[in-house]
Amino acid sequence: MNIKKIQSEIKKIQSSSFAKKSDKQLMSYEILSELHKSRYQGVQPLALVKYNDSEYRKTKLNKAQVREIRRKYSPYVYGKKRLAIEYGVSVSVIYRIIKGIMWKNI
Repeated sequence: MNIKKIQSEIKKIQSSSFAKKSDKQLMSYEILSELHKSRYQGVQPLALVKYNDSEYRKTKLNKAQVREIRRKYSPYVYGKKRLAIEYGVSVSVIYRIIKGIMWKNI
């Protein structure tokens, strides 16, 4: 690039509306941006919430099976390992279902 081209690009940037904003305005934009980031961090848009349901995802278990696992579980009688073998999942998955870490909404 030649110098004239670079200078013309700099003039375009300096004449833009963003460059004309005062530092105070830019700070307020930055604060608003941070506020929205913190407010919506980890929050999924409502349009996508229904797609988290098991009927839209490939899951090994469905809602009825999860309810059944929670109902059947009894320590030392009908344990995690037995349930894991019966439903074809790992013991850790059964543990998370029982503790409410997975499938919280059921």
